[in-house]
Amino acid sequence: MSPSWPLRDALAPSDILGRPGDSEARTLRSLSDTSGAGPSVAPPLPAIVSGLHSLVADLRRQLAQRDDLLETVLAHVPDQVYLTDGDGEWLAAGPAAVGALRVTGHTPSNDDSAVSAIEASARFVEAVWRDGHLLRCEETVHDAVRGPRVHEVTCVPRFDASGGRQHMLVMRRDVTALRSADARLQLAGRVLDQSTDGILVADAEHRVVMVNAAFCAITGHTQAEALAQDPMALTAGQQDEALNRAIWELLESQDQWSGEVWNRRSDGQVFPQRLSLSVLRAEGSGAITHYIAALSDLSSSKAAEERIATLSTLDPVTGLANRHQVSLHTSTELARARSQDEQAAVMVVDVDNFKVLNDSLGHGAGDQLLRTVGDRLRLAAGPHAVVGRLGGDEFLVMLPGLRHTAEAAHGARNLMRAVSEPVVLAGMPINVSISIGIALFPADGEDFDTLFGRADSALHAAKRGGRGDYEFAMAAMTEASLERLRLESALRHALATDGLRLEYQPLVELASRRIVGVEALCRWDDPQHGTVPPNVFIPLAEESGMIETLGGWVLRTAARQLRALHDAGHGHLIMAVNLSARQFQRGVVLEQVENALVESGIPPGHLELELTESVLLHDGEAVTSTLRQLQALGVKLSIDDFGTGYSSFAYLRRFKFDKIKIDQSFVRDLIDDPDNAAIVRGIISLARSLGLDVLAEGVETEPIAQRLRHLHCTYAQGYHFARPLRPEVLLARLAS
Repeated sequence: MSPSWPLRDALAPSDILGRPGDSEARTLRSLSDTSGAGPSVAPPLPAIVSGLHSLVADLRRQLAQRDDLLETVLAHVPDQVYLTDGDGEWLAAGPAAVGALRVTGHTPSNDDSAVSAIEASARFVEAVWRDGHLLRCEETVHDAVRGPRVHEVTCVPRFDASGGRQHMLVMRRDVTALRSADARLQLAGRVLDQSTDGILVADAEHRVVMVNAAFCAITGHTQAEALAQDPMALTAGQQDEALNRAIWELLESQDQWSGEVWNRRSDGQVFPQRLSLSVLRAEGSGAITHYIAALSDLSSSKAAEERIATLSTLDPVTGLANRHQVSLHTSTELARARSQDEQAAVMVVDVDNFKVLNDSLGHGAGDQLLRTVGDRLRLAAGPHAVVGRLGGDEFLVMLPGLRHTAEAAHGARNLMRAVSEPVVLAGMPINVSISIGIALFPADGEDFDTLFGRADSALHAAKRGGRGDYEFAMAAMTEASLERLRLESALRHALATDGLRLEYQPLVELASRRIVGVEALCRWDDPQHGTVPPNVFIPLAEESGMIETLGGWVLRTAARQLRALHDAGHGHLIMAVNLSARQFQRGVVLEQVENALVESGIPPGHLELELTESVLLHDGEAVTSTLRQLQALGVKLSIDDFGTGYSSFAYLRRFKFDKIKIDQSFVRDLIDDPDNAAIVRGIISLARSLGLDVLAEGVETEPIAQRLRHLHCTYAQGYHFARPLRPEVLLARLAS
């Protein structure tokens, strides 16, 4: 047993345990009494001395036993217990107090931890002496090793008969861990109250012991109602009872389970929920002590999923199947037709002059027209047909179960007749017509992509023939149409195999004749078709949907070439790249520009994007938003072919461009045609007044270059300065 602080040297045991008892008193009296009756006779002195020695020895034994008992008690009390006299002198201390207060001899240690504890306790002790009754309180002391500690202190005073201070018993219990646990418990309670997930806790006997506010809000049960019900019914009340019990049995064997189940609110409403169940077990024995259920209401998310599913399959304007969905439905019908040896017709339908109507009457009227056309096509095609919107003003109709070509022609005429009824738009009756391209299964192809491509080609033939008509793919497949298909296939292969290249035409500062930049121009040399001019394959890429891939490749390649030019010592050069209106329509321009800048590492201010009038005509607000984001990246923006349309002037009022490029049709006749000279002079004057740079395209002679310089045109490009150059030739030209 570890010794407590020395008790015998500090305090007489009788002072702690009381005065001798009745047995000691009787012993003293026996020394003064005579044995037997008669007058008392004083015992002889030796007998008195012997009796006193015997008494003292007996007292010492009793006190030693009591002392040992007290030390045993103190040694096994886990709390800090110590005793002081009325003057504050230490009399006794248990091992816990000795260890905590670093008691040595009769004096506690003077280190920080002990001093902090003693000073804190002294305040309580003095208050107890003053008030004269027991005190329980808490104190916070600083432990040099463990930091702040919270102690629960009990002080018990003892006074003598005259009211003088006799002893003070002080007991200090470290409750830091308990208070920390209380704080964590309170925090956990607040977290549960704030949680949006419903929480239920049940004991090992499946009795609900706690639910949080979210649980009550989700299920509609009050806390009192929940405490009185079966937790299995509360957490998955809509499931089969056997399934519920199977879930809980699985939980007991695996300690956790989660999944989506149906539950029922207190008002009877059924709702989907995410349910997570877990088990708490006792340490050591592993016996289950509690079950915890967490549930979240999936009603909103399920509704959102259904909405997303609807949006992903239906066209938002017309409510018809969208492009992706209509291709799936058509492919399914083609497979069925193949299995039943039937024919079918795939028709691509285009609304004639839709762009004019949309631009004249507004997008609202345009959307109304598309909805009306879609509804009429669906009704006229019949319940077994596939009808969807491909995008823009194009629809697809697939007629199954045909026996011969005449039925396809009859179906096309029905569609045209149904749509031709006047439509009231913006208060005016508008006559609408459609053009249709028809491809037959299996004669024109056996899969959706082939049939769609041939029907689309037939549609172009129908529109070239005067609109408001239909054409069959086989009849429309002239040599020119077949050549277009072959060229489209070759372009697709060239994009996939790096069969395209860029050449770079220098941009010259007229005053110094210094090359200040280059324009990237795409070139295609095909093994079968030879050199295909850009005015052929660029529109082909736009019509076939390949312009997104082509435009992205041009941007990345041009940016890498500019990086190489800068690294070769020509850091002042800029790179001009043309953008297609279709790139804006597909919403890919911003991402492609960002990727090109990041990949190449060129300064954004050295990349100049050229926009044609067709870009500015398309969806003004969306284009303006994209242009502002591009300008925020730091790239330069210029209007190409300026002066060929009215919209360019309108856009100068709405957006701050960096440069205007005068179309070459005005530049070539600058000297010989006074009207062109006036237009060029006006454009330059307008640009200078707006603080814009001006570049003239198609400069082919020195007199034109001199005339442009005289008119204060800043930059020029054309064959007079340089033709488009391959990268290695451009580097040599710059070096010389």
